[in-house]
Amino acid sequence: MKIAGITWWRNNYGSILQAYALQCALNSLPNVNYEIINQFGKSITSVDNLIDKLKTIGVRKTLKRALWKVLFKGLRNRNKRIQQFVNDKLIVSVEQYNESNINMANQKYDGFICGSDQIWNPRLTALDSMYWLSFAEQNKIKISYAPSIGVTHLSQKEIQVIKGSLSDFDGISCRESSGTNLINSIIKGKQCITVLDPTMLIEKSEWDDLSGERIISEPYVFVYILKGTKQQRLYVEEFARMFNLKIVTIPFLESEYTEWYDLRFGDIKFWAPAPNEFINLIRNAEFVFTDSFHCSVYSCLYHVVFFVFPKIGHAQNARLKDLQQMLQIENRGVQNFDDILRVKDKCIAWEKVDSIINVKRVLSMEYLKKCLI
Repeated sequence: MKIAGITWWRNNYGSILQAYALQCALNSLPNVNYEIINQFGKSITSVDNLIDKLKTIGVRKTLKRALWKVLFKGLRNRNKRIQQFVNDKLIVSVEQYNESNINMANQKYDGFICGSDQIWNPRLTALDSMYWLSFAEQNKIKISYAPSIGVTHLSQKEIQVIKGSLSDFDGISCRESSGTNLINSIIKGKQCITVLDPTMLIEKSEWDDLSGERIISEPYVFVYILKGTKQQRLYVEEFARMFNLKIVTIPFLESEYTEWYDLRFGDIKFWAPAPNEFINLIRNAEFVFTDSFHCSVYSCLYHVVFFVFPKIGHAQNARLKDLQQMLQIENRGVQNFDDILRVKDKCIAWEKVDSIINVKRVLSMEYLKKCLI
């Protein structure tokens, strides 16, 4: 059975790794042949991908991202390393699709899966986009796997559109319980279930093999902040001095939220790690500071004490809180240095975390098997 997935799988480390993980999980199922839909071109720098970005985020933001690549060689190298990982590890369709021709995919596939990541967030993608599978013909399997809706409130118009889009799905799931509750309030029932993000769906041993041998020999703090402030970085510096640790960073992760202090922040700057090296940097850290969902996930998988800085936008913080609640971890959120010291001393019951992930992994795979086998 030929199944295609529609998700985000470019630029962002978390997006690429969740796409890889779902690919691994689905291709482990009997009689399932899964690949990722190549929407807007396989290359990050393709013309079609550029056009899509102009439409979705606008001319100003697109040009700003392009300018970053011109100004900083490290960011150009990052693109190359990420693209190489995509080329080597992701199974992407040879055929290229977009919103106008995606219906042609019905000729090749027996079914479609949308998810994971924030593909259902109406502030990021249109409700009539391909990510809701409205192009799929009636005889095709249609399921979602762990998409994040990313908001807590919807307009009446949005509710009606979503209700219609999901009316003929064979299986509906979300990544966060808040999203599941919102979807079930729309479709009136308990048809939508909460499943694991794909990065937790496969065994940790697969991430061990992918991430490889330790990169940095000395003890360090790993900092992965997408939308943070200079003050947050100053807190990290104070923390690292207190515990005599090096600071390892990946500078300038989001051009829309530039923090120029990144130019001097950190003892070791990794400008262009590949996605597998991103995991390695988390895996071997003494502590992790982040505002990222997927960085928090890998910290949990590898039992690394982590701290969560608030991320811009309420819904962005909600998904981080949902993750901690699901794993029964006390709030790791920090606002200031006193918070950091207080949260550091909160013990995390890692055995319980592992147990919860293992149980939910079984349930999540059962959902996929029920839908596809």
